Amino acid sequence: MHKYVMNFKVFFIESEKRKNLDDVNKTLKKLPKKYRDLFKGFKFKFEADNTLNGDDKHVGLIDTEKKTITIAAPWNYGREFTLLHEIAHLVWANFLEDDLKKKWNNIAKNTKNKMNDGLEELFCMAFASTYCKHPVAIHNHKKWIKFIKNIPN
Repeated sequence: MHKYVMNFKVFFIESEKRKNLDDVNKTLKKLPKKYRDLFKGFKFKFEADNTLNGDDKHVGLIDTEKKTITIAAPWNYGREFTLLHEIAHLVWANFLEDDLKKKWNNIAKNTKNKMNDGLEELFCMAFASTYCKHPVAIHNHKKWIKFIKNIPN
């Protein structure tokens, strides 16, 4: 491959990484500070496929030990939604005590006809819809948004 083509490819990949990080920063600014603090020091990785490399069932992954959040380019969800969904797993683990999880269970049970997803997954979908630019309609419910916006510190 000609060195100019190779240099352009490197330039293109690096430009795409910078654009993705700019988009990440815009999304993170939408979140309350208490949530942004949860993932300080995390690195964000983006993959081009519909699912994560080597994992045909997932579109995002948060690794708290390596401090990384990896996002694919899913067919059914936008990357912003997927990123917020992964962040919501940290929110679930750090802000929802048992009493809030019970409250979430009651709200979800009384507002969703079929709960095929577990409580945490449903919460993460609702959290992502609450804060993303283009919410996913089936996860965008007034009572869910109210619950998520009122999670105490």
